[in-house]
Amino acid sequence: MSDIRLQQAGEHIAAANQARQLAARHRAQRDALIGGLYREGDWSYSRLAKALDLTPELIAKIIRPQTRGPAADFLRGQEGVG
Repeated sequence: MSDIRLQQAGEHIAAANQARQLAARHRAQRDALIGGLYREGDWSYSRLAKALDLTPELIAKIIRPQTRGPAADFLRGQEGVG
């Protein structure tokens, strides 16, 4: 790459891709932790939402069984662990 701007653009693209991957891992771990808290029975959607400063709708989306996406992949990887 002869133009420094082209090189810098490529570096920013790579950094953005890495950030997306990291965010997906954090969301998957968040979802697994929230799901575990809910399944233990001590936490309702509304209590979790209030404690975590999230909406009950987001908590519901997190807790409902996932069939695809990073959270489902992470949870499938946890099967049989423990």
